[in-house]
Amino acid sequence: MNESENEMPTNADQPTEDLNITPAAPGSDEAETLVIPTASDAATAPTTPVAPPPAAPAEPWLSDAAYAFPVRPVPSGPPPVRWGGIVWGILIILLAATVLVVVSSPVRLAGVTVWLATLSPGGAVAVWIAALGIVIVVSALLGAISAAQRNRRRRPV
Repeated sequence: MNESENEMPTNADQPTEDLNITPAAPGSDEAETLVIPTASDAATAPTTPVAPPPAAPAEPWLSDAAYAFPVRPVPSGPPPVRWGGIVWGILIILLAATVLVVVSSPVRLAGVTVWLATLSPGGAVAVWIAALGIVIVVSALLGAISAAQRNRRRRPV
């Protein structure tokens, strides 16, 4: 074996601040000497003060970060028509107009009062079932419209 094979390779990536490496003289039989600092050496070594991380603001709602909103995606087309709101709005307007017409005239109000007072229990149940049927039919119709809109949006154009 020659001397180049006996020498220890030095690693350039290894930090040398903490370790004192004393290289041997060329041609000598001594290997490199590694000096490890002791605790007393660490106490006498100059230390640089480390700045603490910035503290969170006392009132985070006043900082700029509180008003940073994520970027909203750009819509891909016009918004869909909300048929549910349109149909229920029309039904509520029709009900309000009917009530307004009934209470605007004393003759009509008296006629509706007499009609309600003379309803038989079976007739009252039939009126409630008819009102519930209208709500169910309108809900089913709006569900079908909504499903058709969803299918139209999914279908490639």
